Amino acid sequence: MQMHKNRGFSLIEVAVVMFIIVLLLGSILIPLTTQVEQRQISDTQKTLEEIREALVGYALVNGYLPCPDTDTDGSENVDAVTGRCSTISVDNVAYGRLPHLNLGLGRSDLWDNRFTYVVNEQFARRAGSTSSPFTLATPGNDIYICATAACVATARLSTAAIFAVVSHGKNGAGAVSYATNAMNPASVSADEQDNYGTDREIVSHPPFTGGAAASEFDDIVIWLSRYTLFNRMVAAGKLP
Repeated sequence: MQMHKNRGFSLIEVAVVMFIIVLLLGSILIPLTTQVEQRQISDTQKTLEEIREALVGYALVNGYLPCPDTDTDGSENVDAVTGRCSTISVDNVAYGRLPHLNLGLGRSDLWDNRFTYVVNEQFARRAGSTSSPFTLATPGNDIYICATAACVATARLSTAAIFAVVSHGKNGAGAVSYATNAMNPASVSADEQDNYGTDREIVSHPPFTGGAAASEFDDIVIWLSRYTLFNRMVAAGKLP
């Protein structure tokens, strides 16, 4: 009588099978992670577009832009006597967080960090003892939108941005966390550092995360030209 022997898998065969499974899982999970990140970026860009429209709408209704939120309560901080923003930088721009309660918007980006908001402070003035709402002749320091932190003349994308709003991206470096109201660890990238400082320069360029930490950049930025704002307000009969 012929005998049949059951033959099991050898250790080498098991190792080969496991290796193939790991390769297959890796090929699935890596694209899935990339898709999730791309969706987060796309959704944040849409949110920023909504913020830009809300800021324009606020100006159309009130005749001025909101001041930044400087104490992380979600509302703008303005001096009721002077009619000026409570905190104004040496560059004469008002800098802080987006006053989402004044705009009726969501509190934070998809990474649960507050949006940074910088505005030409003369466009956020309202009637007070030392100020009045802006007109077509209002000067003041507009925000420079730059391709690099150096922000030399050839690297400037705009020198007439009336405001800019920044999501500090997935790494959240330098952003204020909504959960803790504390500033996240600082970035070692000069381009990202520029976006949570207090000057008039904001850096905007495509993301870069594949090199040294000093070169990384995942901030997402929107801004509005003073002339676009003027056009919208003139068309709505709010100026001159």
